[in-house]
Amino acid sequence: MRYCPSCHIDFTGVLDRCPLCGSKLERTPEGMIFPENELARTKKLAKRSMIALTFAALAFVAFLCVRTHASALTWIASFAAVIVNYIFIRNVVVHSPSFLRIIERYFLVVMALALLLLLATGDSRLATYVVPALTLVALFFNGVLVAVFRNGFVQGYAKYLLFNFMLGMVPLVLLATGLVSQPALSIASGVVSGLLLVLLLVLTRKQLFSEMQKLFHR
Repeated sequence: MRYCPSCHIDFTGVLDRCPLCGSKLERTPEGMIFPENELARTKKLAKRSMIALTFAALAFVAFLCVRTHASALTWIASFAAVIVNYIFIRNVVVHSPSFLRIIERYFLVVMALALLLLLATGDSRLATYVVPALTLVALFFNGVLVAVFRNGFVQGYAKYLLFNFMLGMVPLVLLATGLVSQPALSIASGVVSGLLLVLLLVLTRKQLFSEMQKLFHR
């Protein structure tokens, strides 16, 4: 039992100072009535591990940029990619969203990183293959979920469906700007994005309109 000589109050738990006045406590501490939550300790360990891995990743990226004589924009984009990835994973660890929500969010993060690298490097391979491939995977994934779960999926993931539809059109924008060397995947992405919209209107029209009203009239 710890004792505060200023407040004349006893405290249980592993405390060094009085939580009321801040004075140094006396006597030997006892175990806490409510021990530290195991999940909280696990999350704390996970966050520390992520910080260490992020610094290691930043060091590795810096090493690669030095070896390849990368431009300043590539340096910035590469560091930003690592930091954004850390922020996303930390959010998952802290808030523990559903598995499907993690997948939907992570796709958006990966897509944003791909576009950031495209902006930094101007590499036509990113515009031709990587970006449309990512959108096609996400569109097919969401299309299957809509077909299986219908209104239930739309109700919980309407904003992600909207993002997916809009991102499905991004390869067409890249095609129009001349960044794409082979148009097949970009055109396929636009077509599949349109088919997803048709699927939503056929199977979940009322629920879709209801969720869109909620999103845009908050």
